[in-house]
Amino acid sequence: MAEIKSLKDWVKSEHKRFEVVEIEGGKDLKEYLEDLGIKEGEEIKLKSTFSHKHRGPLAVEIQGKEIVLAQGIADKVIVKTGNGKHMRLLELEAGDDGVIIGIEGGKKIKDELEQLGLKEGENIKVKGHLAEENYTIVSNGNQIELCTGEASKLLIKVGDRIFQLCQLEVGAEGEFVGIISGIALEERLKKAGIEKGKNIKLISRKSTTGPAKHIGCIFYLTVLGGTTISIGHGMAEKIMVSPLD
Repeated sequence: MAEIKSLKDWVKSEHKRFEVVEIEGGKDLKEYLEDLGIKEGEEIKLKSTFSHKHRGPLAVEIQGKEIVLAQGIADKVIVKTGNGKHMRLLELEAGDDGVIIGIEGGKKIKDELEQLGLKEGENIKVKGHLAEENYTIVSNGNQIELCTGEASKLLIKVGDRIFQLCQLEVGAEGEFVGIISGIALEERLKKAGIEKGKNIKLISRKSTTGPAKHIGCIFYLTVLGGTTISIGHGMAEKIMVSPLD
């Protein structure tokens, strides 16, 4: 019987065709991946991977304000640069800019990003990759620690405005109203007793001396029907596969 490992662990091998044996995670994660065309018993093909030379999430400027995007989110934003090239936002360097011409991942992620002002037709400028920080939040006595990329995915309503968790000052609090394309993260938060609709308080924010938690590897896959999709490093860890070639 062929060896079974996470998709992430096969990336340096010669294998490109795999059977999905198991998806490690809850119902929401499995449904999310199934919508993308990844489900147990089906074949997937690894087309390529993209590892950005920079670690850490991406700071960008849009509508005159700065927001932060995890690398997996930045990879889904398609930009037309000044020279007419179509590129993924993650491929741009500090100082590069362009116009957003597409956002991959479906209506949900588009709606969530639009709350931050990020939508098709807007000008966007890359400011650079951020150093890693740890954010500790508490909700109803439940506590969890998040890295910067994870904190950037949480949308918090303070008064009548929506902020990313990573935009808040220590001591600030508000209602947890959304999460940007973070099914695996949402499951982790639920296990910790932190759910949408609840009040969240940021109690600590500390710089880390080690490397950024995520290395920024994006996996491009061909799934059922021939569609090409992209998933991040964390999602690839949860897909257990066996080689077919």
